[in-house]
Amino acid sequence: MWLSETVRQSLNDDTSSPYKDRWTKRLMRYGVESRGVQPVPEAQRTDTQFIKVFYLWVSFNVNILTFSTGTLGPAIFGLGLRDSCLSILFFNIICCGPPAYMATWGPKLGMRQMIISRYSFGYYGVIIPCIINLIGLIGFSVLNCILGGQALASAGNGSLSWAVGIVVIAVISLFVSFCGYGILNWYEKVSWFPVLLTFIISLGVGGKHLLHPPPAEPATVVGVLSFGATLAGFSLSFSSLSADFTNYYVSSVNGWRIFWYSFIGLLLPIVVLECFGAAVVVAVPSVPSWEQGYVGENIGGLLAAMLQPVGGFGKFLAVLLSLSVAGNIAASFYSLTLNSQTFIPTLIIVPRYVFSVVATAIVIPLSIVGAHRFYDALTNFLGLIGYWPGSYVAITMLEHLVFRHNDAGQYDINVWNVPLKLPSGIAALGALAASLGLAVPCIRQVWFTGPIAKTTGDIGFEVAFGVSAVLYLPFRWLEIRIRKHV
Repeated sequence: MWLSETVRQSLNDDTSSPYKDRWTKRLMRYGVESRGVQPVPEAQRTDTQFIKVFYLWVSFNVNILTFSTGTLGPAIFGLGLRDSCLSILFFNIICCGPPAYMATWGPKLGMRQMIISRYSFGYYGVIIPCIINLIGLIGFSVLNCILGGQALASAGNGSLSWAVGIVVIAVISLFVSFCGYGILNWYEKVSWFPVLLTFIISLGVGGKHLLHPPPAEPATVVGVLSFGATLAGFSLSFSSLSADFTNYYVSSVNGWRIFWYSFIGLLLPIVVLECFGAAVVVAVPSVPSWEQGYVGENIGGLLAAMLQPVGGFGKFLAVLLSLSVAGNIAASFYSLTLNSQTFIPTLIIVPRYVFSVVATAIVIPLSIVGAHRFYDALTNFLGLIGYWPGSYVAITMLEHLVFRHNDAGQYDINVWNVPLKLPSGIAALGALAASLGLAVPCIRQVWFTGPIAKTTGDIGFEVAFGVSAVLYLPFRWLEIRIRKHV
């Protein structure tokens, strides 16, 4: 079906797991993945369908959330269409590189992303990145549920509430993430195409309104950098889960192949849909039906209004758009299950899929509460979450490139859960704390403006990245000298 027999066996051949009850064994027979954060031994890294990682990133981003992120340039930061699109292209070319590169570590190491992070942050120190990452994964899932619920309710002409739409989207995502790697990859491979067609149809129907955008005020450095920080918060956040989806691939795969599949799978849909979102929101005031659909910051209603000219078929397309977010939520839930076991190591005895249920129970009420303040939630969340990935990327990449010489053999996989054999994490946590502390005066968002950012604009994530890189090198070198091992 969607998995070869050897890959299916590797998903569940988890001899290190202390917990395998009758229910788990029964689910395994139906293809549900039982393996959690335990590394995949090299002999069990047998998947050769490398193109799946391209489809996964495409499906991750061909959805309404990517579209809505692009609308923030004109709607929140006052940029014109040209300046919004140039910002989208420039910042995403930079910010899609780190997650694409980290995806190449999965086949070489057979470890999940946060387990790899133990080799810089330490066994206990990695709890801090795990907590931040869990908040990020839940936040993105909430935003996606809101958008999906809005679109589904709009397709129902008021017969369906936003709350019911949110529950429907969350339950679909729960099923996919519950099943794990095999069904997740199958779903991501097929789910993006009808959604892409829907966006193309909406462009064909409403494209005439996008041809002559109104003149805009000249872009300011402050506006561009603040929007850029939001874009970075969207794209760089994938770095903390990159290897979660590639650790079953054969270790002999060329790293460049995984990198380019991942980079193009991220960059192409993000840039295209964010630019489309910016173009549409600029045109909203000149199209009464769009403006009416957009009341209450309802992105789903806006897209449904764009599809009105195709009649009843447009309702069907709006339903497809609402379901587009399920691919993103399901993958986020999947990584969330793994983060939970890394965050609290004793939870390794709990089957991975249980955390999908817990995540759904958390996300649904948060989405319902935040549904009527979407733009505030989106702007505040992306603005806040965008700073820590800069530090995380700098620390983990320097560990890999400088201290482990870009060599998988420098990672002793056998000590992944042995605290004394792993780094203490003091160097990484010290660099992370200092970088975020120094980034605060450089933040400029709608909810806070630091003293430096008043002059420069938002340079928070650039400062977080740079300070982490500068501090981690001497901190880690000193740690190695004192502890006598990497």
